[in-house]
Formats: sequence, structure tokens, C-alpha cells
Amino acid sequence: KLNEINEQKEEWFKRKEDLKKEVLNIIKNIKELKSRKNKLNDSVKNLKQEREKYNKIVREKIEEIKKVNKEKINKKYDFKENPVSIKEMMDRLEMSIETDVLPLKKEKEVMKHIKLLKKRLEEMKKIGAVVGEASKISKEIDDAKSKAEELHLKVQNTAKESQKDYDKFLELSKNVKELNKKQEEAFENFLKFKENFAEITRQLEDKLKQAAELRKELDISKLSKEEKKKLKEEA
Repeated sequence: KLNEINEQKEEWFKRKEDLKKEVLNIIKNIKELKSRKNKLNDSVKNLKQEREKYNKIVREKIEEIKKVNKEKINKKYDFKENPVSIKEMMDRLEMSIETDVLPLKKEKEVMKHIKLLKKRLEEMKKIGAVVGEASKISKEIDDAKSKAEELHLKVQNTAKESQKDYDKFLELSKNVKELNKKQEEAFENFLKFKENFAEITRQLEDKLKQAAELRKELDISKLSKEEKKKLKEEA
């Protein structure tokens, strides 16, 4: 029975130590998860700031293109007109003045027409620059939107990873609590069997001591009167 109790005692001690190692291993994983989650949270924060930067660019560029479009409307740009055709007409009229003999009245009319065409051509150049600027801003808006959407997707994916780590963290924390409870139970069982083992050992020692004293008394009772007297004198 003593050997059996001792084996159970050692078995519970081993169980406690195994659970302790398991808990320490899980705690290590928890620390790694926390570190990774913190990095992911920092990454989400930085990505959000970057996304907001591009969203701000989009808002600013939209305001710019509104002003440009308003300018286009104010200039009443006729997209059917061709600057090249106007320039060719101007060249023909100028050539006619130089080569043809025109009446003074007709020449003045042609000069006036050239002046109007020149003014219209200058206006079209300005409008063309406005249209080019509008196209440029429109492209910048598209690029900024695309970048903002890309960053938004990264934010969502990174946040999902962070949430997965948090769920895993909760699961491992729960496991640690359960294992700690089992470890405490194993330790209590170990202490119980240790105390039981010690008590039986004490009882056994007492019985052995009593048996030795009894054997001694039996040995003395077998001695002769002279031997008992001599043993008494020596004592």
C-alpha cells in the first residue's frame, strides 16, 4: 500500500509539472500574439492616416475641378470650334490683304474680322489650358481615389488579422485558466498523497520501533537469573 500511495503521489506531481509546462508554453504564445496584435494595430493606425491623406487630396481636388469647370462655363467654350480652322482662316485673310487689291472699306472689314478671329483664338487657347488643367485634376482625383481605396482594403484586411489574433488570445487565456485550475487540483492531490504517505511512514516507523522493543523484551525474558542480574547491574 505504501508503494502504491508513493506512486500516486509521484504521478500527481508529474501531472502538476506537465500542466505547468503547458501553461508556460501557452503564455509564451499569448505574449507573441499580443506583440503581433500591437504591431497590427499600429499598422492599422498608420494605414488609416495614409488613407485620410488621400481622401483629403480627393476633397481638395474636387473643389479645384469645380472652380475650373465653373471657369469653363463662364468662358462659354464651344467644343465644335477648331482652333486650327480659325488659324487657317486668319492666314487666308491676311494673305488676301497682302496679295489682293481690296477697296479700303473691304480691307477694313477684313482687318476687323482678323482681329476678332485672333481674339477668339486667344480665348480658345486659355480655355484649352483650363480644359487641360481639368483633365489633369480629374486624373489626380482618380489616382488619389484609387490609392485611398487600396489603403482602405489594407485597413480592413489588417483589422481582420488583428481580430483573429484577439480571438485566439481570448481562447488561449481561457485555456490558461482551465489548466491553472487543473494544476491546482493536481497539486492538492499531490499534497494529499504526500501527507498520507508521510503518515503511513510514521505509523510504520512506530510499529517497527514497538516490534524492536517487544523483541528486546522477549530476548531478555529468555535470559537466566544470573544474566538478568548482570544486565541490570550494567544498566
